[in-house]
Amino acid sequence: MAQQVGEIVGKVTGANGAPLAGVTVEAKGDVLPKARVATSRENGSFRLQLLPPGNYEVTFTSTNGVSQTFATSVLLDQRTPLNVQLGASDVEKVVVYGEALTTATNAALGNSLNAEALNLLPTAVEYSSLIRLMPGVQVTSDSVRGPSAGASGQDNGYKFDGANLSVPLFGILASSPSTHDVAHVSVERGGARAVGFNRNAGVTLNTESKSGTDEFKGDVTYRLQKGSWQADDEDGLSTEDDIAFITAGFGGPIIPEQLYFYGSYYTRDDSKESGTNARGPLPDITNEREEYFGKFTWTPTEDILVNASYRTSEVTTTNQGIGTNNPVSTALNGVDEFEVFVFDGSWLINDDTTFNISYADTKQSAGSFPINNLGFSGQSGDSLNVADLPSQGYFVVPSLEIRTPADAAEQALIDAYNAGAQPLIDAYGINGEALGGVGANSTINDNAYLGETLEISLEHIIETDNFTHELYFGYQEEEGSEELFRISNGWGTIAYWGGIDQEDGNIVAPTGDPTPIGTVYRATVQTRGFSAGGLTGPLVSASKSKTFAFNDTIYWDDWIFDAGFLISQDEILGQGLRPANTSSGYEEARGETYVMKKVDFKDTIQPRFTATWNYSDTASAFASFARYNPAVSSLARAASWDRNTGGSTTWVYFDGNGNFLDSQTNVSSTGKLFVDGIKPRTMQELMLGHQMEWNDNWTIRNHVRYRRTWNFWEDTPNNSRIVYDAESYQGRVASFADTYPDLVAAANAGDFDSPDPKELYMPVNNLIGEGSYIIAQLAGAFNKYLEASAEIDYKSENFFSTTSIVWSHYYGNFDQDGTTRFNNDAGTFIGSSNIADSWYGQLWGSFTEGNMRADRRWQVKSFGAYQLPWNASLGYLAYWQAGHTWAHQWASTFYLEPRGSRTTPSHWQLDINYTQNFALTDDLDLKLRVDVFNLFDKQTGYNPQPRYNSSELGVYRSHENPRRIQATVSLAF
Repeated sequence: MAQQVGEIVGKVTGANGAPLAGVTVEAKGDVLPKARVATSRENGSFRLQLLPPGNYEVTFTSTNGVSQTFATSVLLDQRTPLNVQLGASDVEKVVVYGEALTTATNAALGNSLNAEALNLLPTAVEYSSLIRLMPGVQVTSDSVRGPSAGASGQDNGYKFDGANLSVPLFGILASSPSTHDVAHVSVERGGARAVGFNRNAGVTLNTESKSGTDEFKGDVTYRLQKGSWQADDEDGLSTEDDIAFITAGFGGPIIPEQLYFYGSYYTRDDSKESGTNARGPLPDITNEREEYFGKFTWTPTEDILVNASYRTSEVTTTNQGIGTNNPVSTALNGVDEFEVFVFDGSWLINDDTTFNISYADTKQSAGSFPINNLGFSGQSGDSLNVADLPSQGYFVVPSLEIRTPADAAEQALIDAYNAGAQPLIDAYGINGEALGGVGANSTINDNAYLGETLEISLEHIIETDNFTHELYFGYQEEEGSEELFRISNGWGTIAYWGGIDQEDGNIVAPTGDPTPIGTVYRATVQTRGFSAGGLTGPLVSASKSKTFAFNDTIYWDDWIFDAGFLISQDEILGQGLRPANTSSGYEEARGETYVMKKVDFKDTIQPRFTATWNYSDTASAFASFARYNPAVSSLARAASWDRNTGGSTTWVYFDGNGNFLDSQTNVSSTGKLFVDGIKPRTMQELMLGHQMEWNDNWTIRNHVRYRRTWNFWEDTPNNSRIVYDAESYQGRVASFADTYPDLVAAANAGDFDSPDPKELYMPVNNLIGEGSYIIAQLAGAFNKYLEASAEIDYKSENFFSTTSIVWSHYYGNFDQDGTTRFNNDAGTFIGSSNIADSWYGQLWGSFTEGNMRADRRWQVKSFGAYQLPWNASLGYLAYWQAGHTWAHQWASTFYLEPRGSRTTPSHWQLDINYTQNFALTDDLDLKLRVDVFNLFDKQTGYNPQPRYNSSELGVYRSHENPRRIQATVSLAF
């Protein structure tokens, strides 16, 4: 919904069980300045809508003056049921809901958790830690990429107070607000209705911030994670990492029963001292953050609620990004800033009609600056100082070539290559090993991401004798843009080629097309700033979307039906062209904005249907069908035409003495035209499930789910279907006959032939040729996801827990998570990743169909807390999940064996926390808390090196985070 709300619904009956009409139902909440009132209908039903999540006292007053009050709570995005029998003998009974994670009452796979439960569980300070608690969602130690729950880690959505925190165009979480402001969290991972604007193919995590209440309240908290409390890190960094957090929050009434406020401050000091890596001592590494937040809640009348909040955060870093095998000179300093303004309002026009409006404005700016600024950017015609490569850029230490040559000519090339590589390894490697790189960080970055969202909705209830219809009409406008300024430091990244054409699959000498004869070194520089580039300002790209939503929730006897749809219009805007009377319809116009691609409403009809049968008071069965057309796409930058001259990378070739030979734009990184008639990416989902309450303490929910995604867009050569055929593979993989015989046999059998039609994706025109890169809908691209899940909630007076058990299978031939240059933890382009970039990347290529990288067959997750008799609590999070899949590869999208045929080890982990509460006075409480993450220090390896010719083939380059301890002291008043 546009509003960050929940609701209370139920039925009022008399002592004889008959429905009571005309009963006044009043809800008073700690975060709702004015009480909300409704009246029961003829059938006794009532609805208290648009309630901010929080604790409520609900008073029922009949027409004859009988009154009873019940306590309950409302969770974010959830419906709280409250059925009341006035005049019954148990009038003193107090009903309390929401103490633990609560499952949605409709067919959506949704869960909510409130602040009381969060405070009892072992959670880290950052926003991203919240998703670790969500049932059915994989746990990941990746710092950039999100977790998977039936889709790519870049298909998730992240919200704070309804504002989209995802990086526009990329679908990753960059800014991670502190969790100390979180009052409620909800997640939806499937079965979405048409209520709201959920187009995400993955998980949508939403949070609601704390608000002021009817009392003045505040707290001050200090958290500490000392490096000496952390186990040794298997990833090679022995840096002691001391992290100190201070948070403070205060809120209360400005105008009693009308206007509340809440404000907070958060600071983090992350200092790393006395660290070492493979090259020796490291300098102090700092990460300092300051964050301010303010929020107002206003109810000018009983029927109007307004929230307005503003958050600003700044992170400054020093000496970051030093790899385990790199020297200090390759480090970066950085400044990241984040701002978000949110306004939302709701108006209860009458008991049947409500109106909502929400506006969010976000800005994320990020700059990274090499500590070793070389003071120049390489230019066309300049030479490379091969006698002092570290002073020229970031030089990658080469490895010796170890593959078996096919003939004497190849052996001669290998010998010459290794003869030149060995002195470089001796000079710049580590103890004679080809490890890491030297010099300076390659790139200077200064960019910003901007987002704006406007949502409005109208809801209306229609009651008939047999049916109740809740009608929802919504409209959303959303815009995301990127302003990118990036130039090279020196010659950028420098690689040793040693007379071997590294772009070719075999051992061959450069031919001059495109690699010049005599090439020994190649630099990759940012074209912006290179003399052949032209443009010097930022590259601006954007996407815009408009979405209409309609939903009818129908109540009939024991059934609840949802029937609705979303329709969207998406525009992708680039820079560098304008409409013209040419064969392409465009002409070049540097710096000018143009619409690269427009997806019409008719192509994005997203139906949503659910049915829930409440066949008893404690059990229900449900089914759902949903279609999603995800809007996020980084094609706005990836295809922008100004990348030809101002935003792409350029390859610069040098001979053995460093003399300039030639330069050429990286054609896969240039601007691109879109093939006509391509359809938007589509994900379709079917789900069946069952939910029941058992023995008052247990809730059990089971479901099976099937997903299929198709219509993937990618950049690819225009002539892919002509050039890259079975014969091409046969010649290129022949040398692997001894090491990967199945690959050679499949190639010889024609298994890698290109699909029909064997023709250009689009006709040659004034802007593109046969070999130009274009944006196409890849033929036969798909992935599928199967899931069977059980979720079990248990709640007693002193203990609650939630446990989920999931079996899943994620497979296909298009894997957004498996195309990131051998390292999954990166925010690659969506729609312009490494897939299909070259002959070896086509989806009819080498063993491209198989298991996705995020395919983890089994996962068990459980969390909960026990209230101890001495005013203390013990919380836990435990999980076990199977490892991720991988396979040997020649390049990032060229598989030497079936994709996903290997699996990393499974991982299990236990996080615990102990909290002791002391009531110092009536108004002052002291809390002491200890969190232990990864109690048994299970640093399971993942992200293995997949390159067949690497000496570290199969070695795990990443490990789960080591055991670490966090101590907390807090004062609440």
